[in-house]
Amino acid sequence: MNKSISTTFFVDALEDNTASLPVRTEAKIVATFPEKSVVTCRSLDVELFANLSHCKLVASSDPRPGSYLYWGGEDLDRLFTSYSQVVWQVQWNDHSLTVVHMTWDTGCGGDSRDWVIADTTEIAEQFILDLERKTHDPGEAILVFSGGCWNRSESLFHATQKASFEDLILADEMKSIIRDDFSTFLESEDRYQRLGIAWRRGALLIGPPGNGKTHCVRALVKELDIASLYVQSLSHHYYTAEQMWQQVFDRARGLRPCVLVLEDLDSLVNDENRSFFLNQIDGFEQNHGLIILATTNHPDRIDSAIMERPSRFDRKYHFNLPSIEERSAYLENWQRSLSSETGWQSDQILVVAEATEGFSFAYMKELVISSVMSWMRSNNESFVAVLLAQSKILKLQMKTEATQATQAT
Repeated sequence: MNKSISTTFFVDALEDNTASLPVRTEAKIVATFPEKSVVTCRSLDVELFANLSHCKLVASSDPRPGSYLYWGGEDLDRLFTSYSQVVWQVQWNDHSLTVVHMTWDTGCGGDSRDWVIADTTEIAEQFILDLERKTHDPGEAILVFSGGCWNRSESLFHATQKASFEDLILADEMKSIIRDDFSTFLESEDRYQRLGIAWRRGALLIGPPGNGKTHCVRALVKELDIASLYVQSLSHHYYTAEQMWQQVFDRARGLRPCVLVLEDLDSLVNDENRSFFLNQIDGFEQNHGLIILATTNHPDRIDSAIMERPSRFDRKYHFNLPSIEERSAYLENWQRSLSSETGWQSDQILVVAEATEGFSFAYMKELVISSVMSWMRSNNESFVAVLLAQSKILKLQMKTEATQATQAT
């Protein structure tokens, strides 16, 4: 006697378990569209696909979507809609499709599914493949990893496009070494392979805060002009840091050649996840074409296995406090833009540069901006006199911060 499992087998077996929710949903969809093909996916970014003009999208009013409005902030001063449950009517390549999107809480985070309903399975699969290919690359955005998932950031991309090496005050030799290092790397894939050397690159930018590490990373990302990913945080309520690192490297490897930015590496790598992280960056074939740019303000907090093994970070660039020549060059840029209004003369730059020994570029910027504000409140006081007075105030602030940091440790 032939026996078969009933169509409700999984629903009955799972009962009230949350895993039965997508099973029940799919059963309802199949029953609703008996003449159509239904293909199940996870995390289809249909909205992005439509925003990139690859399809037309309309949210069905029945059933009413589960959605909420949110403000885009000052830069994007309008309301946006986020959907947790929605039925999309899609027009794509002369085909009409329906996509059902659902998200739900699982007790350890969330889960989601997308069901693509088309005339044939082939059409559904072609649509999914086209969507995945065209939304995979970040394009004019940077992928930012936070909260256990990737998000596209157009604002970070545009901020990066404003950065340039011309605006970065560094010793000319160091600036050219950094630029040539990575541009030569990208152009040399065939040579690396002929020599049997892994085509991958890693650099660690080291130094106290406010001395140009982030600016340098942004300028490099702009100049290299390849897909870029930025790890903001690995914290998550339910998933481990190892699972987060796995997601990070999986996505980066799918976009090679690409730049993976790990800012404040000392806060991302700890005793619990160090071994896993090292295994990931030690990969040979799997990291082909991967550039890792990491920064740290605290090299003393980074394990020697990372700091001292060249194959993990091939180059270490030190962004120390600026020399008097670098402080003078920085002040010269400001003097050119402020001289007509403030009367600041070029022959007065050196005296300010000498008074700012120990200042980072961040403090130099604060000096100029706070001096402009103070000078506007003054009664025609010499702008250089204001700069020198403000430098003394900031030096006291720096001493206070250094004392508090020492006491904290």
